[in-house]
Amino acid sequence: MRGLSDTEAAFAYAHELMRGRGGLTTSFTVDGVFSPERVEAAVELWLRRLPLLSLRIEDTGSAGLWFRQGEPGSPADGRLWGLRVWRASEGATRFSLSLHPAICDGYSVGRLVRPLLDALFGLPGACAGEEELPPDTDELTYESGGVCGVCVPGPARRAVTSRGGGAGSGPGRGRPAGVIREGGGGVTLALGPYETRRLRDWCGVRRLTVGGFLATVLADAFARESGRREVTVATAVSLRRRYAERALIGEPGCVLGVVRARLRAGGAGRDAVDAGGGLVGRARGHAEVLCSAGRDWRPERRAHTAIRRAVEREALGGGGPELRVTDAGSVDTALGPHAGRVTGFRTVAARGAGALDGTLHLSSFKGALSVGLAVGGPWAAMAERELSDAMLLPDRR
Repeated sequence: MRGLSDTEAAFAYAHELMRGRGGLTTSFTVDGVFSPERVEAAVELWLRRLPLLSLRIEDTGSAGLWFRQGEPGSPADGRLWGLRVWRASEGATRFSLSLHPAICDGYSVGRLVRPLLDALFGLPGACAGEEELPPDTDELTYESGGVCGVCVPGPARRAVTSRGGGAGSGPGRGRPAGVIREGGGGVTLALGPYETRRLRDWCGVRRLTVGGFLATVLADAFARESGRREVTVATAVSLRRRYAERALIGEPGCVLGVVRARLRAGGAGRDAVDAGGGLVGRARGHAEVLCSAGRDWRPERRAHTAIRRAVEREALGGGGPELRVTDAGSVDTALGPHAGRVTGFRTVAARGAGALDGTLHLSSFKGALSVGLAVGGPWAAMAERELSDAMLLPDRR
């Protein structure tokens, strides 16, 4: 069909290097119990509507990686997705969808789930027309702009006073974030709608994003545990509106810019204060550095052999800890009419290839925040504890 873009090829090589553990896994529960025949029929319609799901990746050697298209229902060898379905409880069915990172990023998961639910519930248009395959972004015209995702522009937001106090009020101790153990060693930390609003208000008052704040918390922890003073933070940002030919880019696909910056982390101790003004000051400084890197970022158009060498170098971990952060926003809109019949929607991204790497995947559903955490190395429990405390705001000033 076409060669993989720079971004797609980088994710494909990393996925291969991690032996198939580099993708996204999204799970959700749907009201109702469905026969295997009904699920299989829905999947067939889903595949016809989304040709993206019939793609395979072929290594052509000197010409690099290319997408080729198979037939729906063909053998699973080389398939870039996997779906598990089982009865979760009385009157409910659990789905787990694994997607190869070269065909799906964190921003488009909901856009792939909705057509499956359309077909499962027989909604009009469930099999109407095929969606176009995403274009090769290496051939599009990039328009520079505010590629960031970690800054809160404009004046600081006012705290919203609600039960239990305002956004800047006391700690949330004694009410731990819900912890869901995922396959492959990842965890999902979940807040309720009230706790989510409180965290967002707290960050908004301080002109931070939730993702930027939590990334700083983990960067400090990584630096402390590894004995380093710097941690690389990579922010994944959707570029769907950053090309002149944006009308050609559909929602499903892998259309990301990965903005990296080496950030100086805090000193020893969970609430250490340094010249940067403590945790909040460091988070603001990190946001400025990442926003500057985002403004300077331009898409690369490297040969696939060069991409593979770069991925292999990163996997050696010589650059120290790397934390990758994706904030996919709300999935309610993407699910459309199915939002009311879906519960427990969460996504976990596999950690990077290095032993010191970690990933944070943030999303919200029905006003409740879910943070997928996957950490390499011996400090997974410590990272989970630090993140849980930060989400509940124990006296962070």
